Amino acid sequence: MSDLRTSLLVNRQVPEFIREEYPIFISFLEAYYEYLENKQGTQLNDLTQRAKDLRNLSDVDDSIDDFEEQFFATYASLVSKDVEVDKSFLIKNVLPLYLAKGSENSFKLLFRMLFGQELEVKYPKNDVLRASDGKWKRDEVIKVTQDISSYYTGNGTKKEFNLVPFNPALDTTITVYVNGSLIATSNYFVRKEINKLYFYTAPANNATIEIFYRNVDTQLFENRKLTGQISGATALVEEVEIETINNEQITAFYVNPKTVIGDFTIGETILFDIIDDDETLIYLRARAFSSLLTISIIDGGANYNVGDPVRIVVPTFEREPKAFISKTFSGKINQVIIRDGGAGFQVAANIRAIGIPEEELFFAVGAVNTTGTNTPNSYTIFSDVISDIDPANNVILNLNWGLSGGAIANVNTVISQALSNISYSTIGEISNVQVLVSEIALTTTPTLNADPAIVDIVPIANTTTNTIVKIDTFGSLGKLVIYDGGLDYAIGDEIIFKNKPMSFGIGAAAEVTNVSAFGTITSVKFVPSKITGNASVTSASNVMVQGYDTLFETELIVGDKIMIGSNTRTVVSIASNTSLNVNTSFGSILTNRPVRHLGRYLLGGQGYTNDKLPTITINSTLGTGANIAVTTIMGDGENLFPRGTGRAGEIQEITILDPGKGIRTTPQIVLTSIGDGTAEANATLSPTLQELPGRWTSSDSIISSSDRRLQGRDFYINYSYLLSSEIEFGKYKKIFKELLHPAGFKSYAELNKLNELGANNVIMNTLTAPKNIRTLSGTVNVNSTIFVVGTGTKFTKAANLDFIGANTWIAVNSEIRMVNSIISDTLLTVNSAFTITANNEELVVLNVDYDAIATEVTLDEIIAENELVLTVET
Repeated sequence: MSDLRTSLLVNRQVPEFIREEYPIFISFLEAYYEYLENKQGTQLNDLTQRAKDLRNLSDVDDSIDDFEEQFFATYASLVSKDVEVDKSFLIKNVLPLYLAKGSENSFKLLFRMLFGQELEVKYPKNDVLRASDGKWKRDEVIKVTQDISSYYTGNGTKKEFNLVPFNPALDTTITVYVNGSLIATSNYFVRKEINKLYFYTAPANNATIEIFYRNVDTQLFENRKLTGQISGATALVEEVEIETINNEQITAFYVNPKTVIGDFTIGETILFDIIDDDETLIYLRARAFSSLLTISIIDGGANYNVGDPVRIVVPTFEREPKAFISKTFSGKINQVIIRDGGAGFQVAANIRAIGIPEEELFFAVGAVNTTGTNTPNSYTIFSDVISDIDPANNVILNLNWGLSGGAIANVNTVISQALSNISYSTIGEISNVQVLVSEIALTTTPTLNADPAIVDIVPIANTTTNTIVKIDTFGSLGKLVIYDGGLDYAIGDEIIFKNKPMSFGIGAAAEVTNVSAFGTITSVKFVPSKITGNASVTSASNVMVQGYDTLFETELIVGDKIMIGSNTRTVVSIASNTSLNVNTSFGSILTNRPVRHLGRYLLGGQGYTNDKLPTITINSTLGTGANIAVTTIMGDGENLFPRGTGRAGEIQEITILDPGKGIRTTPQIVLTSIGDGTAEANATLSPTLQELPGRWTSSDSIISSSDRRLQGRDFYINYSYLLSSEIEFGKYKKIFKELLHPAGFKSYAELNKLNELGANNVIMNTLTAPKNIRTLSGTVNVNSTIFVVGTGTKFTKAANLDFIGANTWIAVNSEIRMVNSIISDTLLTVNSAFTITANNEELVVLNVDYDAIATEVTLDEIIAENELVLTVET
């Protein structure tokens, strides 16, 4: 309301001559305006006053009471008029709200305006498990000794010096030096409340004052620059922690790797500064923590013992490092080098050291190569045992001799067709040897002998025990080695074996199975022996074999298996020495190929010995220059070299017992006075700037993390948010949905109420709330049992109202337990016994869950639908 009345201004607004000549007129005007300005009965007569107040209507502070509805209708139509914030403040600040709408800050601002409370906006997408989205960090740290010092220069008159703020929770002892000399505490005093030191006598001009602190407020060092005094390297501190190394506290400066410039020198002094509360710059320094980091063994020597002390020569140190020999080699065999794996061995076969008991040294075949082509990987023999033949049927003229083969055997039967077969499977050359027992230190290398592959024939008639047959019994050739593949050879070229004098092996056959583009032999293999001549198959669908210079009638009978090329077939009829039929067609045309007879001899022949292995030639049309040799029979030929990885007493590990402190030059490791004196080792010191092992700083991609969720359809998606507050969503749904809610997002609301109520006597009340509100009354007693005994409690009634029940968490005197069962109004049991005895305590019901409510349905609607109006007697 304006205080400038027109009636008071009339005398000063009219000309002077009118005032002097017409005073009555002036009095009339003053009376007239005074009449207009004062209430006359029921007539307000305030038109003049209101006209003068029009100029103030533009200021909302002066006009909100008169134009509240108009202001809200024009500028804040969606905002409730019962907001907590000052209405004029709301109107004046509603523009920034509109400009920021859709953002998290706009949500929080509006919530403060409406209810005077904080709103938390959560994003379910932050809890979604994402592949390869974890945050990996590798920290870099500079560690300094705990004795950090500030330093100053005296001017001869200054007695007062600012101190680094103390950490009041720790030791606040300081030590003062002037020009390197310790100053007695009687020469100064400290006012810790203002972080100042006062000398009774001012230090001399240019005197160096250094003050050492046991503990300071390390937060002051964050975001400060560190500088190496010698190297000039710099880094910016991000975080400071106090750590303990060997029972000694050190200060660790975690620096930002991107701010590191230069290389810090080991053990150098680190310079930095801070600004205290008086905005005074204080210069500080500390010695980088330098200690023995590792001892690397160059030569382990011999004859050293575990526990031998290691002499460490260090020129200067604050604490001497110590180390000892913690591991040496026993001198026992712990590995086997395979120089030649031989042929015809099985996994788990025993390997023995000749002349050494098995309880002292013993090995086994750990693996064999079953894919090699130069040595057989399977081997078939006849499995009949003579003693299994029925003695009553062994007369020559008997119609059936009782052999185990499929055919009836008698004097007219080919014996090979009447016998059974058994195979050595998964055999090959030795590729790995396991050391099973090694209990002796050897000075010479023993010779190892591996057991050949075996088959175990189970008796079928008269034999009472299994028959073990070793593969080396037969003297079959087992391994071919290509020393030179030559040139211009072809697949199928035949390998010819020629016996040495006084060697009686027979039946070995092999052929070239692969060549390079230049005809160089790359692989060969053993095949069944061939019969006289060659043969052809003139049609892919033909079952007839046409021989050339063959003797089918002499060398084959019906039922024999033959192999032409890589095809194996059974003879069903023999027309002549040059013509026979097989059981199925070959599927391809074959021209002038050898006919190999399966079962005539063992694969690799038989009767050979390792001391007189045959020589090899290759029957080839164009090939020349190849050099191939047979190196062993099956079940032999291994060359195994056992050894230890070190000498007896060779140092394998040196353990640092105490890394020492204040070591600035690399120590010398001296091992000449113990053992054989030949061992050598190098030491390394901890660098001033250390790079720590990496770590995850978030669980975004860790599958086992309990706070990660799989992306869903509605809630755990990229475009959803959750509003968490202590206000029911129905009270702000309309304004948030129509004013701030960003298009394309799905919104949820969470009612975040306190879920406990003290068990004090209160009046009966009626409350409307979501189901997660918990109330209780009375007091309880507990002791070292699972029982909770109540006084004035109503456990049963509370259970009926879903306030408490099985699996509900409760707390009594700070001990939390889960309810097992409600027995009565004054008795319940919990999952485990309490560890304390407490009487007349409050029982607090803890709710660890919350319900997220989709905002398409208001809280009021949910309450109405579920009839959640609860009357609670307490």
